[in-house]
Amino acid sequence: MNFSKIAKELREEAGLSQQKLADKIGLSSSAIARWELGQSEPGFNAILAYTKFFDVSADYLLGLEDDFGARTATAPAVMGENYSSEERQLIEDYQNLNARSKKYLQDTIKMLLESVSGSEQKKKEN
Repeated sequence: MNFSKIAKELREEAGLSQQKLADKIGLSSSAIARWELGQSEPGFNAILAYTKFFDVSADYLLGLEDDFGARTATAPAVMGENYSSEERQLIEDYQNLNARSKKYLQDTIKMLLESVSGSEQKKKEN
């Protein structure tokens, strides 16, 4: 199960409308609706609000464990749900590299990200 289904199930079991839940945990009802429809994913603060209000773990909310705290067999599939086939292939390729190659790739990605970030900063300054 994924967050959208779990969140809706928890809310309905508590007998709350999306608006009532939003009022109780300090979030917008439109955000709750988007999450329950699977149109967007909640951020850290939203997940934290749900864990505190419903007294459940973040792993449960994210579908990584069942209501008894046992890891679910579908955890890897849940984590990869939002990846494109190209992204999944990149992850699989990365996992097949040796430690030295992984380090090289990590350094290269870091360098590329810094380069992009630097270019964007220069554009803002001009």
